[in-house]
Amino acid sequence: MMRRARAAVAAVAGVLAVTLSGCVGIPAGSDPIPVTVVDDGSLVDPGGEIEALAPRAGQQPDEVVRGFLAASASNARSRPVARQYLSPQAAEDWTDDAGVTVIERNFAAVPTPDGAQVTLTGRIVGRVDADGVYTSFDEELRQVLSLVRVDGQWRIDNPPPGVILRVEDFRRAYVQYNLYFLDPTGTKVVPDPRFLLSGSVARANSLVEKLLDGPSPFLAPAVTTEFGPDVGLASNVQEVRDIEVNLTGLGERSPASLQRLSAQLIWTLKQLSITQLTLRSDGEPLTVPGAGAIQGSDNWQSYDPDFVPADLVGHYIAEGAVRTVDGRPVPGPAGEGAYALTSAGASAEQTRLAGVSDSSTGSTLLIGDYGGVLAPVLTGRSFTPPTWVEPSQEVWTVRDGREVVRVPSGALPQVVTTSDLGDRGPIRSLQMSRDGTRVAVVAGGAGVSSLYVARVARSGSTVQLSGFMPLRTGLRDVVDVAWATATQLLFLATDPADGRSKPWLVSIDGAVLTAQPLDNLPDEATGIAAAPGRPALASAGGTMYQLDDTTWTTLVRGEPFFPGTAPFYPG
Repeated sequence: MMRRARAAVAAVAGVLAVTLSGCVGIPAGSDPIPVTVVDDGSLVDPGGEIEALAPRAGQQPDEVVRGFLAASASNARSRPVARQYLSPQAAEDWTDDAGVTVIERNFAAVPTPDGAQVTLTGRIVGRVDADGVYTSFDEELRQVLSLVRVDGQWRIDNPPPGVILRVEDFRRAYVQYNLYFLDPTGTKVVPDPRFLLSGSVARANSLVEKLLDGPSPFLAPAVTTEFGPDVGLASNVQEVRDIEVNLTGLGERSPASLQRLSAQLIWTLKQLSITQLTLRSDGEPLTVPGAGAIQGSDNWQSYDPDFVPADLVGHYIAEGAVRTVDGRPVPGPAGEGAYALTSAGASAEQTRLAGVSDSSTGSTLLIGDYGGVLAPVLTGRSFTPPTWVEPSQEVWTVRDGREVVRVPSGALPQVVTTSDLGDRGPIRSLQMSRDGTRVAVVAGGAGVSSLYVARVARSGSTVQLSGFMPLRTGLRDVVDVAWATATQLLFLATDPADGRSKPWLVSIDGAVLTAQPLDNLPDEATGIAAAPGRPALASAGGTMYQLDDTTWTTLVRGEPFFPGTAPFYPG
């Protein structure tokens, strides 16, 4: 069995700066903040070997250290040129694949007077472990490197496990891909971002091996997989357009299990532009119901985590009534302003509606049919805008800034455990991903609120939010957040460089942050909305705006700006 053993070495730090793409209506080409770098708009591996410069005779200790870091950016297997900067024993022992530490562009390499040590200092912006999983960081780097003389030349004798790279070097050396697992209902695939060396000739094999290894520790409690511990690879997966995957340990599988397994493979491998997949079990071809013996890369589109109905349109609140982006009220009492709503949310198919009504005595959460009567289900001092969990048709909100509540269809409200939210402050916004496995959370007091991503772990009737992961963007006072795609968040936050509140796009692991267009959007934007393939919406100063390529415009071309707040897309 050729399943890759999970690395036992603790990884050193890293961050991949890769391009945000795939969200129609939200440009990804604007300038990034300094801690990240945006590529050319494609997740396609550019291929080719990145040249590394060998050490020169007579280099001083600090030059050797700088040369070593530069050569570590090579995407050549085992980084042979970087090893030339090491002593013979260190070159033999160095585990360059144990992880990556990515630091900001500016760093210092300060030698002692005798040259025997060089202290490397800088700012760590994130970590990627040996399995390619990224975690954002914001901490100081201080690494003391010992140097010795080898044939009269200075060489590093104690390189840390993994590599240390500047952001721009790491961008060239690594590429982001997604592994795809399954939501709890088994009807949607869920992306799990991973990073591989660019130019790799074994991308297909690496992706399948990592897929078989299972989801990242963060995502594992929220998803399922059809690749159990007994499933392995019978042979290496060759990277060709008509690809073949030969698995062992599948045993007897139901048609539904084979379909789900195939969806995981197709969605993972289609990133390599494959055209066909032949699935084998111990060498024997498998015929998968609904796809046949040879599957196309366009099979299993129903599993798309970014699917939205063709008629999906944006909504907002105007004078307590729910309206669509054409300025028209929705049917029924909610569109007539009967409930004096301050925020709302609808199911993706626009069959159900939830809203929040505020008064001098408190707030009320109401739920009912879209176009029908809304009934009160919960009261409190305040509620965050309701968000829908599409696979299970639940409404989620946060009561009084602290208590996360879900309202299952046809059942009483239930409090959701938030075991590790800690003292991060009141929750100002909570938005569920369309696949129902992650939530984006804005938490903290006014002026100091931050952005987090947490997972939704389900066990029977027990539901828990856990793994609250801060997305360390370097921005202040996050105001609102929306899911642009299954892997991207659109949010409003203050840029410390000029004190302006701006829209930003960030990957769900925090690896890439890009500023979004500002043209014609006032400073006081307070609400944001997004959906795959739909233009972003924002409310500012009680007026609604729509992002048209690079400019925030009126909702309807040729019409005046509509008054409104609290924009949202159903689902």
